[in-house]
Amino acid sequence: MTTGNDAVGEVLFGLAAVAIRRRDRTLSLTAISVLSTLERTGPRRLTDLAVSEEITQPSMTALVTQLTDLGLAERRRYPGDARVVLVAVTEAGSRQLRAIRAAGASALTELIDKLDDEDTESLTAALPALLRLMELAGESQDSRTPLPKR
Repeated sequence: MTTGNDAVGEVLFGLAAVAIRRRDRTLSLTAISVLSTLERTGPRRLTDLAVSEEITQPSMTALVTQLTDLGLAERRRYPGDARVVLVAVTEAGSRQLRAIRAAGASALTELIDKLDDEDTESLTAALPALLRLMELAGESQDSRTPLPKR
């Protein structure tokens, strides 16, 4: 038997899939996730990104190379320890993320626009809870790994 929370979770997961299926395929979901992580946490070590995205370091190296070749990310030296290389999102990468998010939101907005007023009002009333879910999701993600001390 599905509980109320389970049902809500399944519906939200299904809606996320709708937005994902309608996305531009230029970047993989992992590439989008890496850019999002960099935007949220700031520059990170390549090894830390590999751990947080749960992929191998060679795969992350290839992905970061792709993102830098596209101008969406850049490699930087860590001030105070030139041996440490950090990966950072570029302004172009942030613009790309905004476009991806807008396209996903648009796909969901098209569906919301088909609802009657009562259902739309119910969704609007649920917005504070949905925003809190977004906050909780951000809190559960890996925090930035400390950089070496200068």
